[in-house]
Amino acid sequence: MRITDKTVRDEITASDQANLVIRPPVVAFMGHVDHGKTSLIDSIRKSNRVAGEVGAITQHIGAFQCVTSHGAITILDTPGHEAFSSMRERGAEITDIVVLVVAGDEGMKEQTIEALQQARAAKTTIVVALNKCDKPNFDQEKVYRQLSENELLPEAWGGQTVTVNCSATTGEGISNLVEMLALQAEVLELKADPLARARGRVIESQIQKGLGAVTTLLVQNGTLRNGDCLVFDTEWAKVKTMRNELGKEVQSAGPSSPVLITGLSDLPSAGEEFIVVASEKEAKEVATMRQEGRKQTTFMKKRQGLESMLQKGATPKKMLNLILCADVQGSLEALKTALEKIQSDKVELNVISFSVGEISESDVQLAITSKATIVGFHTQVEAHAEPLIKSLGVIVREHNIIYHAVDDVRALMKSLLDKIAEEVDKGKAEVKATFNSSHTGIIAGCQVTEGTISRNCHVRIMRAGTELWRGPISSLKRFKDDVREVQKGIECGVVLQGFTDVQVGDILEAFEINYLTQEL
Repeated sequence: MRITDKTVRDEITASDQANLVIRPPVVAFMGHVDHGKTSLIDSIRKSNRVAGEVGAITQHIGAFQCVTSHGAITILDTPGHEAFSSMRERGAEITDIVVLVVAGDEGMKEQTIEALQQARAAKTTIVVALNKCDKPNFDQEKVYRQLSENELLPEAWGGQTVTVNCSATTGEGISNLVEMLALQAEVLELKADPLARARGRVIESQIQKGLGAVTTLLVQNGTLRNGDCLVFDTEWAKVKTMRNELGKEVQSAGPSSPVLITGLSDLPSAGEEFIVVASEKEAKEVATMRQEGRKQTTFMKKRQGLESMLQKGATPKKMLNLILCADVQGSLEALKTALEKIQSDKVELNVISFSVGEISESDVQLAITSKATIVGFHTQVEAHAEPLIKSLGVIVREHNIIYHAVDDVRALMKSLLDKIAEEVDKGKAEVKATFNSSHTGIIAGCQVTEGTISRNCHVRIMRAGTELWRGPISSLKRFKDDVREVQKGIECGVVLQGFTDVQVGDILEAFEINYLTQEL
């Protein structure tokens, strides 16, 4: 029988009720940037992931399983910065319980509310951790009020939302938080069939030295084993090796287990579903069919976009070509999404290539061909590519914090725009007489009637209210001396660069030209 997406889904979702077992809950810590999500996880896990985060913010989804006094828990640590919205959404979709972390000294912020909405859209149980209870300005009543305004009524106010006061710094309330998570898991009666074919989601994908393409998976049902054949979206894999979060090789991974696997045809995108199929041949067949469908859809979209632009007669924009490189798929996706949100009617951002891994020689060659700038995020330049970059003068921008990368690209876009010339009036002078000089040509004898006339000014020649000419001043004199500036009421001699038809009664309007940077 020919395998299709539908037959695969039907095959893997059918479970024998007798095989169902209780599985560990998958818990995502979500909230506003710098409210202490990773620090709380450290307290639970007795680790120190915070020290490794650049800029003190989590920039990837971390997935790991830890054993507590109340049983095993699989934890996801999601980024809080606004640019990682899609990663948080993915975290909410694949979890059983969302721990909404709110700093009690600051209250709910923009990303807190966004994380709440994502958890609610995913119909996920929410537990609120009021962090930083050791701070003197900790105000739980303020947070309770904000929660109730967002339709989360705390238990303390007669509602059903569990809230826990805690401190990642002192450890206060951490055991209570773990207990509440265990209780919520019991209420949810989380079950899975370990004998079924494995299915789940991609947490992250990247290139690792010595291993090549790797991806971190969360098994949601069934048991994943070494040698299993998987289908993602347009990629496939035959599991070659499988490691847990400690880097230890394992032979199998049951429900709620995060594992890192090798043996991929290519890097699957973060958030993609995976399913186990019967053979490598079938995995390739399904992936190939999806690739062909994707190519056809992409071609049609490009064609429609081109036809639409031609019909509208769109004016050409400036173009900034970019090549994006990042350490993992999630970061690459977040960076690309953040850059695409930059609004501009004057400059078009064109991402011609985006890949996971170090900045390579092929990236540099592509940058030369396409006149592109390379933006690296959480990654480095390959040793072989360094001399090429210097010799060819390729622009490479490396960043470890996403909003710095976005600001840098915005500045690059602005630099493509032509400066806008702005004329600032400085003064006026009336021509009282004209003199013919064998050395300098026609000299306009003037009296300054308004403001000042400077040597570096441009002038407009006005006659009977009509502009005859505009251009720079060649010479400005007082009697026989060259001067830089003449003020109101003072007489002077003016020689214009390239204009000799000056007449008595003409008005010289002096102005300076300032060149302003355009906004996007």
